[in-house]
Amino acid sequence: ILHAFHTTYDKILKDTELNILIGKLDELITSLQNNFPDLKSNVSTQADLDIMLKDLDIYLTVAKKLLTGSTIPYYEENVSAVDDLIKDIESEEFVTRPLFSESLRKIDFSQFKPRGHYDDEVYPQLANYFKTMMWFGKIELYLIAPKSFDEVPIEDVQRQIIMSALFSELIALSNQRELFDEIEFIIRTFVGEQDNVTLPDLNEVLTEASITSVDLLLDTLVVKEFQNVLKTKAYAGQKILSQILMSDPMSPDKIESASAFMPFGQRFVIDSYVTGNVVYDKTEKKRMLPSTLDILFALGNDASVQLLKNELDTYEYSSNLAAVRYLIDSYDSDFWKNSIYNLWLNSIKSLNPPEDRTSLPNFMQTAAWWQQKMNSQLASWTELRHDNLLYAKQSYTGGVTCSYPFSYVEPVPDFFNSMGFTATETSKKINTIPSFDSETKEKINSHFKYWELIMDTLETIAQKELDKVELDENEKGFLSRMLYNNPQGMCGVPEHIGWYPSLYYYNKEEMNESNFLVADYHTAPTDASGNFVGWVKHAGTGPIDLAIIIAKNSANQDVAFIGPVSSYFEFTSNDFLRLTDDEWKNSYLLQSVRPNWTNIYLADNSGKVKSEGLKLLTDVKKDDVNSQIPKSFITAQNYPNPFNPSTVISFTVPLNSERANTKLTIYNIQGEVIKELFNENLSPGSYLIRWNGDNKFGNNVSSGVYFYEVRNGTNKFVGKMNLMK
Repeated sequence: ILHAFHTTYDKILKDTELNILIGKLDELITSLQNNFPDLKSNVSTQADLDIMLKDLDIYLTVAKKLLTGSTIPYYEENVSAVDDLIKDIESEEFVTRPLFSESLRKIDFSQFKPRGHYDDEVYPQLANYFKTMMWFGKIELYLIAPKSFDEVPIEDVQRQIIMSALFSELIALSNQRELFDEIEFIIRTFVGEQDNVTLPDLNEVLTEASITSVDLLLDTLVVKEFQNVLKTKAYAGQKILSQILMSDPMSPDKIESASAFMPFGQRFVIDSYVTGNVVYDKTEKKRMLPSTLDILFALGNDASVQLLKNELDTYEYSSNLAAVRYLIDSYDSDFWKNSIYNLWLNSIKSLNPPEDRTSLPNFMQTAAWWQQKMNSQLASWTELRHDNLLYAKQSYTGGVTCSYPFSYVEPVPDFFNSMGFTATETSKKINTIPSFDSETKEKINSHFKYWELIMDTLETIAQKELDKVELDENEKGFLSRMLYNNPQGMCGVPEHIGWYPSLYYYNKEEMNESNFLVADYHTAPTDASGNFVGWVKHAGTGPIDLAIIIAKNSANQDVAFIGPVSSYFEFTSNDFLRLTDDEWKNSYLLQSVRPNWTNIYLADNSGKVKSEGLKLLTDVKKDDVNSQIPKSFITAQNYPNPFNPSTVISFTVPLNSERANTKLTIYNIQGEVIKELFNENLSPGSYLIRWNGDNKFGNNVSSGVYFYEVRNGTNKFVGKMNLMK
């Protein structure tokens, strides 16, 4: 039955659009365009209105071009602006751009993609109609700016208020109010009321604010009066967030949709109101997506809440869900008879399980039956939303910004002072090199001057932190611009244009590169017995660690800060092996271990504290040097494994190792010695030894499983490796 109703409704709506609405909409837009010169003549004495007239010209031209595919704007200079907008609409993507404003707006043009019964090759005019009505129903003309992370200048709002008033005046000049109302009545009958300031609402506010002429709105005091009157109206705000607005998760302020005018705005539907009220930032926790089970519960299906238990426990939004349920329970029959949409939704609602099911047939007393009924309800609801994709207002989750609520500079002002001095002196020394041309010197001098300024600011901030002095707004702003000067409230990886990337000389994006490097810094040709061993000490860097540090802010509150710190490795190779950066990055880094004295602050991959290593004396009264030497064991691994033709065996000689030689021996699967790779008295530390897959005679061994044993006195480690040729 429900499916049959869906098919009937969809066909009637489609026929209404094809036979009535498309023609009437074309007639309306054409009439408005034809009467545009009269509107311009009426306000031609006010040069300050030219921008808004051109905005309205663009607004109407885009609508006409979307509907018919061909038209030209009244103002020739608007051609490129119209083409740019059409291009953005056709992209069907998220776009950040100015729209009837100087400031940028986040616009979801993916909503303009024709879908549902509008994606019809037989009737391509439906797709054009879809885009045109989406333009009139989705693009907000601000009357009061939204409250969100991105502020909208009052000048932009004033511009759009005037544009809205000009639209109203053009409707009157064209004598098309009756046609306009007829289109509105048809859509309202099917789907319900607009969720925005309508044309009659706009006219009411203009009248009550005594705005008898559009040019009066050029006075900002008149604009304020217009907004004050509007704020007293129940229709001022939108009940459903249906735009991309960003919220700072660290701010107590909630997102509020703009008070906006749209000629044929999308409709308030209660199911969208439900989904929009059980997600962020209506919820405290970041619940980013609703569930259709939320809708069922709000519509009175008590059983559905049992299936929501995990989400309710995780996101703690029970009060939000209860509030929308309470609201819907309070609606009388007039609400459900308000539109065909509501009538259909009420029929779906009537399938809710009754409280007393004892008189029902046995099969209707089972959980399986009522879960099947939930399935039927949601299948029909899906058909309802499908048929009304163009008109039913879709809910949006508030966007989460990447914000810098607190920033912390390591309080070592002497370091920043020293780095600033280093930058100054480096610049001076570069100037003494005659081989550099003036352009190169200027570039280097400019770069290090920038370094001086940044280091000076960081020194000041570090000193204030030590002195427990509150940072001023400029200093807080400086810290928030570390990576991005203008992040636009977006997360992800926007272009790095903050002050830290600018410290890099050639390419700001170098900060993202995996710059792992190695340096050999000392050579021991022989061991203590005079045997040639070719030990080479290396130091290397690896992936960035993220340090989590708790420090007090200026208000003496504990705050957890997270920030990047470098990683350091040290090891010894033999046979005079010296590594290049590529060899280090691609092979040896994977085998290396950190010095054990870093264990005191490092966690392993699971977040657990690493085994204890050496640590500094921080309490002279209690610490015993000997107690700081941990008991540990030899550790080893090899990479790659399986391997061909060679593998690197890395091992660590522990701090408490016996005063005995460390021996590395290769065995075959029968336990026979293949080769003794190493037998030396080693200091505690990390070592890397390569085995080239040969035996003690220098001959290559066959494929198979081999074992390596690292032994230090009675302490040993055995690992398995697989040679595959």
